[in-house]
Amino acid sequence: MLRRYLLSIAAGVIICSLPAKLPAQDKPRVVAATPEAAGEYLLIVGSCHDCHTPKWTESQGKVPADDYMTGNPVGYKGPWGTVYGKNLRTIAARQSEDHWVNVLKTADDGDGHLPMPWHNTAKMNDADLRAIYKYVKSLGSKVGERIPRSLEPGIEPTSAYVDLSTRPATLPDTVKKPR
Repeated sequence: MLRRYLLSIAAGVIICSLPAKLPAQDKPRVVAATPEAAGEYLLIVGSCHDCHTPKWTESQGKVPADDYMTGNPVGYKGPWGTVYGKNLRTIAARQSEDHWVNVLKTADDGDGHLPMPWHNTAKMNDADLRAIYKYVKSLGSKVGERIPRSLEPGIEPTSAYVDLSTRPATLPDTVKKPR
């Protein structure tokens, strides 16, 4: 009886001595059978394929897995200039996992451009960023279509691009307006 009483006191002391605020990496994270499976899921729900996989959006995700993350030759033009979704497979092949995490946490040390959602990746759990790296790396290095270089503001792209610098005056027919 005394032993049980002492154990409950010890447990109470341990619990009360835990930090009131959880460490930064105790953020929510995806749990899956493997890190690669978590990474695959995160790329889909995070809309990463929209910019980094050619024809993903137009085909509603019906793209051969061999083309996943090989970069997108369609640019995204806005006040930042025109940027293109890079081939993440070749990047993962030449970067370390730690470097990958650092790039996504720091907006490529401040060199990252919109529309890449750096503000979102900076808040992700390191385990999720590592899972994404492991999944992309598991795809193997593949050189896809040539991806144009980013352009500074004011330079008109010669490739296909999506203009994000102006907002449409009306909503497309596929978007339902509130009543």
